[in-house]
Amino acid sequence: MLSRNLKVTLIEDNIAWADKETNMAQLRRNMQNMPDDTDLVILPELFSTGFIVDDRDAAAAVAERNTAHTMRLLHELAQTYRVGIVGSFLANTAAQLYNRAFFIEPNGEETFYDKHHLFTFAGEDNVFNAGRREAPIVRFRGMNIKVVICYDLRFPVFCRNRHNDYDVLVVVANWPQARQAAWRQLLIARALENECYVCGVNRCGTDPKGIDYSEGSSVVIDFKGKIIGQRMTSPIITADLSPALLAQFREKFPAWRDADDFSLQLND
Repeated sequence: MLSRNLKVTLIEDNIAWADKETNMAQLRRNMQNMPDDTDLVILPELFSTGFIVDDRDAAAAVAERNTAHTMRLLHELAQTYRVGIVGSFLANTAAQLYNRAFFIEPNGEETFYDKHHLFTFAGEDNVFNAGRREAPIVRFRGMNIKVVICYDLRFPVFCRNRHNDYDVLVVVANWPQARQAAWRQLLIARALENECYVCGVNRCGTDPKGIDYSEGSSVVIDFKGKIIGQRMTSPIITADLSPALLAQFREKFPAWRDADDFSLQLND
């Protein structure tokens, strides 16, 4: 028997620049107002600091290890609300900086992924080290969930769903308003070509560099490319993902069976 629906809650909010305390307090408030039956909470890229890519010293000053304050608080929230929490944070490992995605489960299990495609256009590669492995797939409450970060979205081979390995693609991002058309179309394309749900979570507001991020750009898209969740008035966006409907569609329109098989070799 297929599992029950998975309720996702996306939190699209402004990010206080390099101010982890303010951002964590904001997260606590938002989680207090989310639906009680939420299964998975999804946060924007670098939710606790903002996209600090023009000053390595500034980034290093707020970077943390996996066992430090931010992760401890996320574990506390995951356990308190009995939810999974996904996002990315500014990580420090062996004096190297990473844009690191996390998937924290209420039982304490954790999965990490370091962003592979660094946004060289903005100089992200001058601050962060690139991850060297594929984005992970996590089994959570009856669905397989793949997590990628922002610029990864532009690379369909990296996001490719082989043999229906995953059911949900989560994209955490700081995607500027100037490229919102590309953001929306790429999210829909990934849903259609991979026959999966896509949750694209973006920040909003304006950062200290004057870059604007559109309010209302975070969306949940189904396997037919239809938007089933988006921001109305609140920064909290919810949607129900149905494994039963997904399985029915994949059986009825099994394009995945005709896909070319391949192995992914990451760039050095």
